[in-house]
Amino acid sequence: MPEPPAGPYADGPMIIGMKGIGPIRSSVYFETPRIRDLFPKARLQESVVQIDPLDPKDTLDDIIVYHGDAPMLEIDDGTRSAPGTDDPLVGQVRAIGGPVVGPRGERIGMRWRDARFDLTQCEIGELHQRGRIVCARPHEGSVTYIFAVPGWNPVDLPSPLLLNQRAYLMEMVWTPSTTRGPS
Repeated sequence: MPEPPAGPYADGPMIIGMKGIGPIRSSVYFETPRIRDLFPKARLQESVVQIDPLDPKDTLDDIIVYHGDAPMLEIDDGTRSAPGTDDPLVGQVRAIGGPVVGPRGERIGMRWRDARFDLTQCEIGELHQRGRIVCARPHEGSVTYIFAVPGWNPVDLPSPLLLNQRAYLMEMVWTPSTTRGPS
């Protein structure tokens, strides 16, 4: 897939790649007015996400972008600031619904067998991804994939049979690079 275009998003497929997700790049400020500029037709909602389910004080500010009536993106407050300022930049962006398309054509809800992963590319999720499988492919940089596996006990990795029968892509996550300049 090509890298996502940087202009404001109106409608249609939203591409996630190494440089960003839709119009979001690592240089975008974590501010509702700036996110609104990038998604002029979308409804936005500010919220707080609990990162560790066992620690109610472990939270992160979040902006949710809706596609129609359904949540499409969750944008986290980042740990980085714009150069020379204390203005926060975006952190991780989770695609949780809508027409988001991964680097190899992946879509939310896609079954494990159709996404073409193997368990050597995955690990058991922790904290926010507890009880899920987190996967990444070589050379896809900043994109990770979160799979739900109904009926799985997350003590060990699930069997290939269980993955093929029940697992589906629940989220795609873009993480801005902290080792290079703005994309």
